Amino acid sequence: MATSSAAPADERRFVLAPNIAPNWPQTKRIYAGLCAVCLTVAGACAAVGLWPVVPFAGLELAALGAALYVSARRSLDREVIRVAGNEVHVERGRGRVERAWHFERAWTEVLLQPPRRRWDPPLLLLRSRGRVLRVGEWLDDEELRSLARELAGCIGPMAQCGRGDGPARPTAAVAPAAAAAANPTQPGR
Repeated sequence: MATSSAAPADERRFVLAPNIAPNWPQTKRIYAGLCAVCLTVAGACAAVGLWPVVPFAGLELAALGAALYVSARRSLDREVIRVAGNEVHVERGRGRVERAWHFERAWTEVLLQPPRRRWDPPLLLLRSRGRVLRVGEWLDDEELRSLARELAGCIGPMAQCGRGDGPARPTAAVAPAAAAAANPTQPGR
């Protein structure tokens, strides 16, 4: 899930988060309801002499609680891409910023690589000066394409030079000696 906002006049901000339905308070309520039902059934079974049901019910609830906790913690993951001035800032974390990267806006390239295998997702990369950073790991294919278009619209006009889809790149002047060496049929040799 990605959201975009234009905070100040020259700033674009993209907040990416995994699309996990329940948050922590909802998860706690769901777990409490499941515990009540399961323990009621286990208690009724124990009352009629089927006491081995109780430890299995406890194990089942412990495993379910651990799985719900891990899932709910992942709902706090965030990735924020901020394009402001001449910089691109990428921050990741769970509840707070844990890692951050900075790129020069003009020299950063947005790449959407197709999947290597049919079942793999495409990769959205930010590349600048030899550094490559994958962004949007939680997004589905359509959201990645949309984010790539949005980012390409505000990042990296200089990085697109020479790729064929960007503005024309000025050709470098070739020294006469190098040109003659490259073309042996030139008169005067």
